[in-house]
Amino acid sequence: MKTYNVVVGQSGGPTPVINASLRGVVEQALKAEQVDRIYGTPNGLSGILRNELIGLNGKLPQIRQAARQPGAVLGTSRHPLHESEYERIIANLEQADAKVFCYIGGNGSSRTVLALAEYARSKGKDIRFVHIPKTIDNDLDGTDHTPGYGSAAKFLSHMTQWFAVDMVSLQTVPKIEIIEVMGGNRGWLPAASALFKTRSGYPNLVYLPDKPVEATTILNDVESVFQRKESIMMMVPDHLRVNGLPTDPLAVEDRLRGNNTGIGFRLSQHITRTLGIPTRTTVPYALYRIAPGAVSAVDLEEAYQLGAKAVEYAAAGYTGGMVSLERVSAKPYLSRIRWVALDGVAGQEKTFPAAYWNADEHRPTAAFADYLLPLIDGETPDCLFSLSDLDRKGFSQ
Repeated sequence: MKTYNVVVGQSGGPTPVINASLRGVVEQALKAEQVDRIYGTPNGLSGILRNELIGLNGKLPQIRQAARQPGAVLGTSRHPLHESEYERIIANLEQADAKVFCYIGGNGSSRTVLALAEYARSKGKDIRFVHIPKTIDNDLDGTDHTPGYGSAAKFLSHMTQWFAVDMVSLQTVPKIEIIEVMGGNRGWLPAASALFKTRSGYPNLVYLPDKPVEATTILNDVESVFQRKESIMMMVPDHLRVNGLPTDPLAVEDRLRGNNTGIGFRLSQHITRTLGIPTRTTVPYALYRIAPGAVSAVDLEEAYQLGAKAVEYAAAGYTGGMVSLERVSAKPYLSRIRWVALDGVAGQEKTFPAAYWNADEHRPTAAFADYLLPLIDGETPDCLFSLSDLDRKGFSQ
């Protein structure tokens, strides 16, 4: 039986479970009789282009350890693929006798997998390209959800409530706490911040990045909620487009990712200057990706299974597609993995359903809660805001 080698790479922003998918690929490839060597490409496409591959056959203990830690153990990059590089990538994969290339990544990686698969097919090259989805943004089309999202949503939804406990406990000058939230151009992650919001509780104001909002609308919202009795919490997506917000010459847009640099700080300044209300801005940034204690068990297992299934599909001759998660049932939660061709799917951002969001109350609907809760292990934050409603008689007795 003729054997072949497998190459695996990681791309884009790491997720809390990106290494679990890598573990799935390596463990499944080690089980496959037709697979000889397994290579990792450091920093995504850059490693293949430099022809610098890492042997992984003897590194399973380290990979298993990495599967439960943050960061991408192979290293990632956001290297944009150019047509002029197709031939060199194929040649270097052939030199490594690689018949399978598994790429763990987001929308950009899906476009890369489709482009390379089509090029290899056009040149009569028998190399299978498989996309393994990952992104905390949950914006990949063709899958119910993406590995990384459940863990990030779990961290954010719980963190918001713990942040609120801290706000309530500290009696100080009432202010607006602005928390800048990641999540790309869709509302999947920002909406998760309000998953455990009570009807009159925190976070008070939550904006989604799916469409622009007027600066005057935000100011009006703040005035209607802020009673100068207690601080309020506002969630602002880093990709939020705010019409009428004064420009800042020091805030340069990230053209590669499209995020509106410093939007939380810019809104903070605008609110204080216009309404005279003190503000404070918190930017958790990479904390969504490096909080291993908040990793969802469902997320971790599904990430692993997608990696393993990618090798199985490639061995069966599949190429130019993505291993995808399909929700079979909600209660009890059950998912299965299927193959999705990337034609018409690669690079497409999955919309956030209007039925998942109550814009008037700045909170998700019950339908969104039903969607998200299984992905965060059904765990809710256990928060006691105050003892003031208890019968406290002190020491005078």
